[in-house]
Amino acid sequence: MKMLQLVYIDVNWLSEERDKYIWEDLYDHSWDEIIGRMYLLKAHESVEDKRYQDALADFEQAVLLLAKDGARKSFYARAQADKALTQCLLGQYDAALTAIDQALAVPYKPVEYYSHYEYYKSDYDDMLRHRVAILVLVGAYSEALDALHAQLEFNSQDSSLRFTLATCLLHMERYPEAVAAYEHVIAQDGCLEKDAGLIAAHQGRQPDWANL
Repeated sequence: MKMLQLVYIDVNWLSEERDKYIWEDLYDHSWDEIIGRMYLLKAHESVEDKRYQDALADFEQAVLLLAKDGARKSFYARAQADKALTQCLLGQYDAALTAIDQALAVPYKPVEYYSHYEYYKSDYDDMLRHRVAILVLVGAYSEALDALHAQLEFNSQDSSLRFTLATCLLHMERYPEAVAAYEHVIAQDGCLEKDAGLIAAHQGRQPDWANL
């Protein structure tokens, strides 16, 4: 759980759904989709109240309903991604990786939901960022590093990716590279001077992960 402090997981992303398109055209679609979207709203309320186990149960119900024929797959993908982040908050990192992979397996289709295509493309990019953070959480450091470098080729100034990169390098005991990555975030965002990961990287040691 506490290791989440050293990778970038945007918890606020979980509660943004209500402010976007969850209510739009609500009654023009299947009952499974309508009820599934209601479960999403209920889950987001639980996240805001930090009742993560309740939220996870509701996200799982939403996923079951939104996987059915007649429900738009963009909602299914978002439900899976939200479930993955909730599992991270509960320390269920392996399950979170499975869920985020299921979300990313759904292709975004501009024809399916054209008015929100650009927004959903942004969602897809956020899912990729979260997936690489989850890879670090499960200890798949080499895979995470490859994914981070690939994403940074297209988004070199993304401080969240740089922060996760620094932590990944720290785990791999590549301390000078970790320091450079942390300092890149500091130069860009002006923060992290007292970050536990940066301190450990400067000292050439692993931090006390269990007590961060």
